Amino acid sequence: MRGGARLLRHSYWIGAMLLLLTIVPSPVSAAPSVVYFPQTGHHVAEPFLTFWRTHGAVRLFGYPIDEAHTEDGLLVQDFERVRLEQHPELQGQILLARLGSLLTSDQAQQDPAFTPIRLDPPPAEQPDRRYFPQTGHFLAYGFKRFWERNGGLAMFGYPISEEHQEVNPDDGKTYTVQWFERARFEWHPDQRGTPWEVQLGRLGAAYAAQRGIDTHPVAQQPQAPDFSWSLFARSTRIVVLLYHQVGEPASRYRIPLWKFAQQLDWLRDHGYTVISLAQAYDAVLNGGPLPDKPVVITFDDGTAGQWAAAQVLEAHEMHAAFFIVAGHSELTPDQLRTLVAHGHEIGSHSLTHAHLPLIGADQRWREVAASREQLAAIVGEPPRFFAYPYGEYDAATIAAVQAAGYDGALAAWGGTQWTPERRWNEPRVEVSGLLTLEQFAQLVEHW
Repeated sequence: MRGGARLLRHSYWIGAMLLLLTIVPSPVSAAPSVVYFPQTGHHVAEPFLTFWRTHGAVRLFGYPIDEAHTEDGLLVQDFERVRLEQHPELQGQILLARLGSLLTSDQAQQDPAFTPIRLDPPPAEQPDRRYFPQTGHFLAYGFKRFWERNGGLAMFGYPISEEHQEVNPDDGKTYTVQWFERARFEWHPDQRGTPWEVQLGRLGAAYAAQRGIDTHPVAQQPQAPDFSWSLFARSTRIVVLLYHQVGEPASRYRIPLWKFAQQLDWLRDHGYTVISLAQAYDAVLNGGPLPDKPVVITFDDGTAGQWAAAQVLEAHEMHAAFFIVAGHSELTPDQLRTLVAHGHEIGSHSLTHAHLPLIGADQRWREVAASREQLAAIVGEPPRFFAYPYGEYDAATIAAVQAAGYDGALAAWGGTQWTPERRWNEPRVEVSGLLTLEQFAQLVEHW
């Protein structure tokens, strides 16, 4: 009888979940087609405005430094870090101009960092290192992760140099940099752990100065409001999948490893791109770039089987966020450090997995703050994000998470619509180990 009741509960849960899949979010409201940036005294209008907002905004591209205009048959506009071009021969596609190649044409003839490394046969790609035979250069570690998470080849082009040291002409400081056909990456160690750790060099400004382009401010058009994120609908569909245990037998909270691998295959084959939690938050809060079909993979509790899941993820060239119960994690400190070294994120799931809204203020603070301190001591940096145990939170719990220094927090359920207003309880989609692949596809595509 108990087995029948358990099966009935599972059937009810899956049935209710699939019924909710028919709920579709309401469409977003209209937005202005042209805005003004008082910081530089220039407008951005369509078609560049949507591209700028959805592919990196200020963080990636900087502010506009001139008005859109036509050059050599292309509509172009210069920003502090890039030049955007609309290509009619590509059905109006927006691309970054090849400023990296243009601005290094002389340097590439003299600097050994630009000399191609010809390897035959080319080495196999590794999780943290990739060789590009097209240009004869490597891309590795932090720059590789940034390249992959912010548009990759379509956005930045191929690497045209190795990593090397250069003096930044804007501030006179020496940085580790790498040049690409369309950009220059700079590593800013003082911004470690933030979305600004890797930045694009100010190639747009450099190119405008070299060409003598007029960047003087212009008068604001009467119909153009000052840019503000509040002018645009900020609800963003990001599928954040929540897993718990990994292994046999399948249950609501346990997924077999083969089934997890099958789901990763499905995500890859259907055009989904796995992004980090940091990138998801940067997109929602700062207008950072997102791929067309973003998905975040998360694990709660830090159970032993998740180590095998990490190996499967890496075999798929994917990564996840692991929310650890710091007081009794089944993943060892060495394993946690390895996860971070391989590009995964470590978050806090409290100290003992307590019911946070039901305990006293002192104990709640210890659960939230001490777990962050312990994980920081293990992996070398404090976790940026918190996941509420049991999905339970209230105003006092959110206040404790904020005060402890986290950048955001996740609920256990709630769908796929992320907004700035839900920064401290952004939704996830729980993945039951009992789902068929067809049910998983429905969950991802229609929740």
